[in-house]
Amino acid sequence: MAAVTAATSIVAMLAAAPARLGGGGAIDVSLGRIVSALLVCLLLAGAAALLLRRGGGRIDWRALADWKKAAPARRIVVIETRRISAHADICLFRCDDRDYLVLCSASQQQVLRDPPAEPAA
Repeated sequence: MAAVTAATSIVAMLAAAPARLGGGGAIDVSLGRIVSALLVCLLLAGAAALLLRRGGGRIDWRALADWKKAAPARRIVVIETRRISAHADICLFRCDDRDYLVLCSASQQQVLRDPPAEPAA
């Protein structure tokens, strides 16, 4: 009877012993799952960065809903820009198939060459 009592007291002491920190078992997650989760997170972060960059720092949800629509053709195109001094640039623009040469400085903008107006039909 003493042996049974000693055995039950040892079992009771082992059962009452504190558990190991962290649960005691090894983590059973495959390396493939870890790498695939990392890739998914990187893709989501890249997509969010592109959306923020496209929207100028904010996400325009209405524009995202209309992403299939074609963008309207741009009327103004900067053909060339040259720096002529520390404070002035010369820019060549095209608007509606007409070229304009503009002097741009900090204090003013001046049209240097303007195509003649087309005669009314």
